[in-house]
Amino acid sequence: MTKTERTYTRWLGSTRRDEYRPDYLATLDQAADAAQHGDWPTLLGLLPQPGQAGAQISATTLANTRRVGDPSDSALLHHAARLAGPPAVIDQLIAAGAWRTLRDAHGERPVDIASRLGHHHLVPLLQPAPKHLVPDEVLQAMEPQLHVLLRARAQELAGHQDLLMPQVGVLTELPDPLLAVTVPGMYGNFIIELEHADDPDTVRLEVSGSSRVAGGSGQTHHITAAGCTLVEDGWG
Repeated sequence: MTKTERTYTRWLGSTRRDEYRPDYLATLDQAADAAQHGDWPTLLGLLPQPGQAGAQISATTLANTRRVGDPSDSALLHHAARLAGPPAVIDQLIAAGAWRTLRDAHGERPVDIASRLGHHHLVPLLQPAPKHLVPDEVLQAMEPQLHVLLRARAQELAGHQDLLMPQVGVLTELPDPLLAVTVPGMYGNFIIELEHADDPDTVRLEVSGSSRVAGGSGQTHHITAAGCTLVEDGWG
């Protein structure tokens, strides 16, 4: 099965508000506002229902909303943890695809916030439950290399580096550990796959990306804890 035939999850890569459609941005803002102020009925009402056709934004994308351009990088679960949101709300966000491994600008996951603020009854709900067990030290070694690569490639293919960098821990939560990172102006995506997750000695990220308006711009890299290697060049 090729990557195009598989289920991948979208990571919104732009930090610039002017690069989103106004209606799309308005929905993201409404969700962020509702979570920030503890307006749980409004927040849950924005989440697409299972099987709902024609939803403007997928449930997973909305469940992981962070206000575009907000330096705190707080997502909905971070706000719910801070405000001691109802367990039923947290359960619904997680069921919609909210990532428990996601860190804010201070490096805190929702479970860290709940624990720090004494909301201990929420800790079991917010504790990450990865589907792919990769040692933290391996994830931490791969992530900065991924960010260096994406900054360089985004500059080359789209002329900018204003990216909200993907967090590799998120991949451990996905049934199919595949992220598509959108970069405005690139006319293409970066596809990031966590490979060999069951073997700490060979686990790696495969990162591919190209621009549809620049023939032969495709590159594929492998990133391990030890380094980043170009394995294919000139496709696309």
